[in-house]
Amino acid sequence: MLENFIMEKAKAHELSLENYYEIVDYMLKHGADISITKMFLALDSFGMSKKEVLHLALALRDSGKVIKYNQPIFEKHSTGGIGDSSSLVLIPLLASLGYKIIKTTAKSLVFTNGGTDRFKAIPNFKVKFSDDEIKNILDKTNACVLSHNGDMCPADRILFDIIEKNGLERNLNFIAASIAAKKLASGAKLVLVDVKYGQASLINSYFKAKKIAKILKYIFSKCNVRSIFVITNTVQTFGEGIGNALEVVDALNVLQGKKCMLRDVVCRFAVEMITTANPKINRKDAYDMLHIALDNGSAYNKFMELVHYQGGDEKILKEAKLFQPHKSINFIADKNGYIGTINSLLLGELIRRLCVKSHDNNIGVILRVKIGDYVKKGDIILSYYYKDDDDLNKYKKAILGCIGVTDTKIRPVYPIKKVIR
Repeated sequence: MLENFIMEKAKAHELSLENYYEIVDYMLKHGADISITKMFLALDSFGMSKKEVLHLALALRDSGKVIKYNQPIFEKHSTGGIGDSSSLVLIPLLASLGYKIIKTTAKSLVFTNGGTDRFKAIPNFKVKFSDDEIKNILDKTNACVLSHNGDMCPADRILFDIIEKNGLERNLNFIAASIAAKKLASGAKLVLVDVKYGQASLINSYFKAKKIAKILKYIFSKCNVRSIFVITNTVQTFGEGIGNALEVVDALNVLQGKKCMLRDVVCRFAVEMITTANPKINRKDAYDMLHIALDNGSAYNKFMELVHYQGGDEKILKEAKLFQPHKSINFIADKNGYIGTINSLLLGELIRRLCVKSHDNNIGVILRVKIGDYVKKGDIILSYYYKDDDDLNKYKKAILGCIGVTDTKIRPVYPIKKVIR
């Protein structure tokens, strides 16, 4: 069967919806074996039409349960980033205003952090539930965070394995099908996708970011799902922390009223979703509602409520004990000047490697500056939290080289490049 499909692709023929259901059925029966690996390598080599990507997404969606809820559901997705805890702020923020929102999360891929990794930094936080439990959490909190490691899209997990083992992380068709499958399985009626591009992204150019947005828009439109695509530059992180626990701390700070880039970006995401769902609400009123929810504690309280209903340890968050570093060192500017570059890719790869090696979330960095900031010699530009002195000695020079100070005045960089509705 698969050999015939490969021959059809070699002839530049389009595979049918039925063919893709057969491919996914094979995945469920045999896992990521050599035959299915050859199939996806062929799809990578010979390409896929937009219709084929839709077919793959639908087959992945139907490999597991599809959530059905009696009210419209919002969803948000990121194509993978470093130092980005926007979902941890956006979900309780929208839920505090009465919107129903589900977040289907995935594990990290290559150097990017996945939503599951961040939420799982909260002790005992669960992301697998039965249908009745999901509906109960939605009824109680207006929000629910789910992992594709549960009964939802099981074939997508196999696709992840194939992608990781064969270096297919940058295949836009596979990324699009995987994203769409999870959003369609969650029953979402409005989806916002943060499409990241640049140095710290699997999508390395603005052109490719627009291309995947176009593919996803086609899929969602065919499935009667409204979609918004926010294309963002990864030249620097949204937040200040890099590392799962530190990124949760970033989110908690914003939920408690902190003014920063992360708050600005999240509010922009939320405004796009609110005004798309209800065009009668003008943007200024939407911003006002969001700022009030962040400043008066209602978004924070909603986050704590969600943690409670998903089994997480509320006490450790309330007592600010989520992040308890072993050792730390501050890196300082060696001259007066402007922050010209921040290599978040290298920092993200380093922290991910160290966290995996030690199984410890108390490792990370806090970026004390953004591009365009003026610093004086001796100012703290980055704080590094580590466990072993060997790690400090090994990576100290590399970490210091991740932030460049220049004499030339640099304009601040706002991460949102374009919004596509």
